[in-house]
Amino acid sequence: LTPYIAEFLLRSREAGFAVPEAMLQKTLERLNEDLLTGGVPFYSYDQPDHLRFAYMAHAGYVLSQVNRAPLGTLRTLYDNQRNQSLTGLPLLHLGLALGKQGDQTRGDKAIAEALAKTDRRPRWLGDYGSPLRDEALMLALLRENDRSNPQQDARLLALSRDLQARTRQAWYWLSTQEQIALARLGRALTL
Repeated sequence: LTPYIAEFLLRSREAGFAVPEAMLQKTLERLNEDLLTGGVPFYSYDQPDHLRFAYMAHAGYVLSQVNRAPLGTLRTLYDNQRNQSLTGLPLLHLGLALGKQGDQTRGDKAIAEALAKTDRRPRWLGDYGSPLRDEALMLALLRENDRSNPQQDARLLALSRDLQARTRQAWYWLSTQEQIALARLGRALTL
């Protein structure tokens, strides 16, 4: 959860909320340490390689927001571990981080791979995500980082149609992660 917490603290500070600086710095230092030492082991999970890659990619993205992501580590992650990603979201996090830290070539490649990736998410991955959450969050991240393009409009339309179809079902329900991703996408679309 450390990357989520750090991202929440940074976004809160950007929005004008008072964030304890010592707590924020300690969280960012932890992310940096995790990124440099190879991430957190996910021993008890079925897909530990994907989860570790996703954690490190998200950590790199968060650290890149404050220009503190080690570029060499991001490059190594892309060059040697990107095939461990079962979904596109970690590749998108990594691509945005690479671009922000100065490697636009690898960043663009990672983003293209993220958008082309077929989701191989098993029923339970251990990240509380879903294809809906990932798609909404990817579209939000692209808009927030001024990386949207006309091809993404088709993805946005498909997501909208999926949501409309869900609302017609009697068991319609969105997880907390899905609700947050959709709210973030909605906000990104209005800016």
